[in-house]
Amino acid sequence: MAINYAGGKKNPDLEAIQSELYADSKTLRDRVIDIQEGFKSGADVYESKVSVTMKAGSTDAVTADGSIGLNVQKTGVALKSIEYSDVIDDAVLFGTRFEKSMAAGAFNQVSSEFDKKVLIQVAPAIGEDLENHLWNGATTATKSAVAASTGLTASLKAAVAAMPTSEFDSIPVRALWNDSNSKVVAGAGVSDAVKLTGTTITSANIAAEYSKLYAGAPDKVINSTSSEPRIFAPLAHRQLIKIANNSVGAAQQINFLVEGSGANEKISYNGVAIEFHPLVNLTILTLPEYLKVLLDLSGDASYLEVDKMANGAQKRYLKNKQSIATWVTNQRYITIQG
Repeated sequence: MAINYAGGKKNPDLEAIQSELYADSKTLRDRVIDIQEGFKSGADVYESKVSVTMKAGSTDAVTADGSIGLNVQKTGVALKSIEYSDVIDDAVLFGTRFEKSMAAGAFNQVSSEFDKKVLIQVAPAIGEDLENHLWNGATTATKSAVAASTGLTASLKAAVAAMPTSEFDSIPVRALWNDSNSKVVAGAGVSDAVKLTGTTITSANIAAEYSKLYAGAPDKVINSTSSEPRIFAPLAHRQLIKIANNSVGAAQQINFLVEGSGANEKISYNGVAIEFHPLVNLTILTLPEYLKVLLDLSGDASYLEVDKMANGAQKRYLKNKQSIATWVTNQRYITIQG
């Protein structure tokens, strides 16, 4: 007999759920700069500097004349408490593929498939966002102070103004503006970093701009034997470097050394390794230990608490909490180009 059917047909689900691509968050994972842990609310950062003056030899008793200066400064750095948190209403998943993995019973509406394939992405998303804030962001107060400053160029002030408003100041902002007691002029204000004026980077001028950055850095940094200098550059520079290296024509030059590929790829300029991070319109050359992140515990970045809400509510909360601050030391040996 004939079959009569009215209504739509249900299509089968694709087995895989296509997930978002999350940017690499390597600052805390790979410790490409100085990561210091064990702080709840604040930390004291010490810097020292010794100065000596040569004088004629003598057989007389040594007298105090100030020809050897032993200088130590302490700066208190307050950490900022931040969190990522929200509430999950699992009932929204009724009528979807995720309903199949919910246990029987009206009280059971948590989908194991949802947790394994969707909720699991919260941690990498937090890692990506934190990485972005470490390298690009400023508090409302710092933005106002920088805007009113007369000690920074218009381009550097514009770079800070264009940054997203954050709960804490990013590393490049600390390199431009901070309240260190170890500066020539102690207290809140413009940093002692070497500040260079650059321009919008393209594949055509990236080699010339890196040349300015390299030449403008203190020679003690470039020639350091105790530590290797690094260039901290925007992520987009990786593409521009490769385009520049592979330009077609008589003017072609290999200005950057590119070794390996994929996760093992290493790029350098004049022997200085380049680290790529989510900086925007700013490039830094310094010794990596002068750039610091102060934390309670680095593992806090990947810890996510998920539990039921109180008082019988059939919802769950998720929460990640951290204490964090960025800082810079030996500012006169940090070169920042904007």
